[in-house]
Amino acid sequence: MGSKTSIPGYASRILYVDLTSGRPVEEPLDPELVMALIGGYGVNNRLAYDLTPRGTDPLSPANRIIIGAGTFAGTFVPGAAKVLVTTRFPLNGAFATAAGGGSFALLLKSAGYDHVVISGRAQRPVYLRISEAGVELGDATGLWGKDSFYTVDDLRRRYEPCSVIPIGQAGENLVRDSITSVDKAGTLGRGGLPAVMGAKNLKAIVVQQGTAPVNIAHRLTLQKLVNNLHERIIAWPGRRFILDNGVAPAPPDIAKLHHMARKPIACPGCLLADKEVVMLRKGPYAGLQTYISSLSIHQFDAPYVSVEGNQQTDTRSSTEAYEQSIKYLDALNRYGLCRANFSSLFAMMVNLYREGVITKEDTGGIELKGDIETALKLARMAAFREGIGGIMAEGLVGAAQRIGRGAEKYIAHIKGQAIITDPRPRGLGTMEFEQITSPRGAHVAAGGSPAFEPGRPVADFVRHGERMGIPEEALKRVVGPTSFNPGRYSRYSEDWYSLFNCLSLCNRAQVNRFYHVNTIAALYSAVTGIDLSPAQLMKASERAWTIGKLLNVREGFDRQDDQAPEAWFRPLVQGGKEYQITDYEATSTLTRADIERFLDDYYDERGYDRQSGVPTRRKLEELGLESL
Repeated sequence: MGSKTSIPGYASRILYVDLTSGRPVEEPLDPELVMALIGGYGVNNRLAYDLTPRGTDPLSPANRIIIGAGTFAGTFVPGAAKVLVTTRFPLNGAFATAAGGGSFALLLKSAGYDHVVISGRAQRPVYLRISEAGVELGDATGLWGKDSFYTVDDLRRRYEPCSVIPIGQAGENLVRDSITSVDKAGTLGRGGLPAVMGAKNLKAIVVQQGTAPVNIAHRLTLQKLVNNLHERIIAWPGRRFILDNGVAPAPPDIAKLHHMARKPIACPGCLLADKEVVMLRKGPYAGLQTYISSLSIHQFDAPYVSVEGNQQTDTRSSTEAYEQSIKYLDALNRYGLCRANFSSLFAMMVNLYREGVITKEDTGGIELKGDIETALKLARMAAFREGIGGIMAEGLVGAAQRIGRGAEKYIAHIKGQAIITDPRPRGLGTMEFEQITSPRGAHVAAGGSPAFEPGRPVADFVRHGERMGIPEEALKRVVGPTSFNPGRYSRYSEDWYSLFNCLSLCNRAQVNRFYHVNTIAALYSAVTGIDLSPAQLMKASERAWTIGKLLNVREGFDRQDDQAPEAWFRPLVQGGKEYQITDYEATSTLTRADIERFLDDYYDERGYDRQSGVPTRRKLEELGLESL
């Protein structure tokens, strides 16, 4: 990998752990990787490309789990707490990088590592403990079968101060849409990261706090830059609102109840504390304490919910709805089941039962209702692969295919992932469009822009484009006098997200809003002593993104996989109102042909071939990736 780097901001080492042999190997971080790909996400992608053979089964010993701490992790740059985990995901076979908050990235740097590469399969359940003193594969037999929260608590009692990435029962039983969290709060690995860990008999990854400092090239300059960011963040009126209400505020009828039940928690270096500990003090779940990254209220006992998402008003009391939602989120998080995917799967199963497509003979005698009791029962069955839960454990597409009988028409997905943001009530913004182009499938992350909120003026898209470093001539092409092009704009939103992932910066909107590409360039120079222009930083982030794309091209993914779900082109009825898919400005109804044109524009803006959706030779040469 080259000679040891002495570049400030980097721990300078990569740790390789083969679970089959149990032997760890350390190698220096190659300075050329740093210069080309910055760190974190970019280096993760290159390691995955070089080390994971083409056609590797996601659940095989040959699949790698690659953990990265970006350049700003371990510094006092606000929001620099994200850990990046790259692997081939079992839900859809795509290579992707999961990102989560918590203390893991900070402590990994303090233990002296930028990246960890895990391969092989242990003969028995183990946990991997990383510290300055060395690497240990501990016996996890006593933890196998325990939920993810229990696992974190047990390992913390042994090794605090530490950070833990655990798996629950869903990961142990290779559930394809399993998910986990960092330190019980930062969600990580939607699409089956825990199943990859479970297939390796890896119950948890623990990193203990070390004493290795992050060397800063220009500490005084960095302190001045960070002080300025602190002043802006603390002066922002939205900060107090988030501290009091969370990043996803409760509806007005339960806002007081949630305010009394919650306590904000923050990742290291974050001034916004957008995660929550919730304690229910009354009702059927009194005494339940749980961790959530954001509040979501679920409609149990609601009337029929169709594949298009058509809903009627929930008739429960506000208090009951809140209590049931917290209990539901707690159960999913402990088992390690993805909330979005399992909720769509649960709705599909109930709808199939109501329509007579499946019967009690298929469910093992269980009557499928849309209530909290049935949801909790099916969640447990899916996590343990019991009865019909064994079918549900295959994910939305896998379950529908196994059921047959036309079940696939009851699901809406992109690359096997449940839709996160539906454009019909909101209009087609970048977050909606990016679900199509994301190699991971429908997700919420890479497509951030002012379109996150409805009704934003065109001037906001210009201003945000400048923040992201869109070249002036491109910005004129991407944003017009009265509208913006979601395909072209998404390319730059993805590169912006890639940059944040390379640096371990949180990209949630409330943090992202304080960063300009010029600010990031100044911070990078202060931390590392490397002077990169904003344009050079964005080129490196594009290079990192493109390697992630090439990983999937190598596995056969192309334009045919970048498809909007059929449900988007049917009316959506909510609250007695009908919604059609429109552009963001709601000036025209969109057809599939319109989406395809936006895809043409996206590929064109990226320098990809429009017909295949694959990067062109010219683009690879421009990025210095022609060898790939």
